[in-house]
Amino acid sequence: MPKSHTHMHQHLQMPYSRVDLHTLAHQLALKQVTIIGNASGNWQPATAGTTFIFNGTQWHEKSTQNNLIVNIANGGFAESKYAFVVQGHPQSDLLTQALTQVAIELTPKLGCWPSSGLTTIMLMQQLSQHVQVQVQVQRMSLFPSLARPNDLPPEDHLPCMVHNWLGERRIAQTLAPTLDWPEFTLPAVCLANLAAVNKARGSQTSMMMKTGNPFDLLARLQESTPSADMPHSAKNIQLDWLITLAHTPIDVWLKYADLKQVINAEALFFNHMPESKPSYWYLMDTKASQYLDAIRHSLAYCWQTHSAKTRTDSHLL
Repeated sequence: MPKSHTHMHQHLQMPYSRVDLHTLAHQLALKQVTIIGNASGNWQPATAGTTFIFNGTQWHEKSTQNNLIVNIANGGFAESKYAFVVQGHPQSDLLTQALTQVAIELTPKLGCWPSSGLTTIMLMQQLSQHVQVQVQVQRMSLFPSLARPNDLPPEDHLPCMVHNWLGERRIAQTLAPTLDWPEFTLPAVCLANLAAVNKARGSQTSMMMKTGNPFDLLARLQESTPSADMPHSAKNIQLDWLITLAHTPIDVWLKYADLKQVINAEALFFNHMPESKPSYWYLMDTKASQYLDAIRHSLAYCWQTHSAKTRTDSHLL
């Protein structure tokens, strides 16, 4: 069985039967949906309606008339030939087809296969255009950490690295205002526990921290080709850039933010096929990866701020 992300991408080459979402919405007759992600913390299924969980180990087939628990698993994770496996719902086959359809439609917008969480949220939003569905999202921010733990073998990638989380947040940003999803909104200040900047790394870093456009550094990162055997000297230079970007104040990011550049930067932070395509070295490096969450946070906050401003301006018109 191939790796789960490889398995999912194989479905892009397969024919599939389209599902009419208007018909599906009326067949499912969903009224209240709770989507629970895999972030840390305790959770309880909703007392009414349908609760969706992912790759769940706590899934129980028992349900009551007012409470249905449905587990959605990545097909590769579940060792299935299908893109998704849906357990616990009487219309599981139709849901599997609909999720696959939505995931295939999302892929070109992200440059990779979407997460099961975003796929489910997007499907529920599309269904709500045909019937009224109340959707609540818990334990999910579409922002898993790229900081590698010290005990992760150097040759192993983080499972979350195969998804474009900045792109997922970009797409979800249009949906969030219509959903009950408090964990999606990012604060202005990243609370990541960053190491202090090593002043001995040279004046280049401190100079750029004071005056530079962070998107210029991101563009320079994009000029390099992903490679596992990058020279040590080049890695040191790029590590300086990452440290600089991680410590750049958010008001500087907002000052220079260009939405096209924000979208272009998404490709720096994922590799959808790490077994067959080389990754940017810092995605696989324990030390360098500690700075990535702060950089992504700033980029996501730029997009979030732009979206909020766009909604405000449209209401004023």
